[in-house]
Amino acid sequence: MSQSPPAYRLIDEVKIRREAFGGILYKYGCADRGALSFINSRQLIDLLLSAQQTYSGDLGAAVEHSNFSAASKQKLYAALDDLARRGYVLVNS
Repeated sequence: MSQSPPAYRLIDEVKIRREAFGGILYKYGCADRGALSFINSRQLIDLLLSAQQTYSGDLGAAVEHSNFSAASKQKLYAALDDLARRGYVLVNS
């Protein structure tokens, strides 16, 4: 029996700022206040903004409704796993 893929959700406290190099993620109002991450991928920043603005933070929906190739989607999911380890994304199996 196959497992359903994990559900990725951007935490509500994450603020995203687009920059020429990609963007900046900032956790606002969290216990680890001041957490800041530089993201060197415009594609990932676009995905995060799309999820936040269009899909109520549902990153899986943003990925699946995108026009990315299967290989690009796999890379995006790997990046989301990294953001989960850094505390910006929640993952529910």
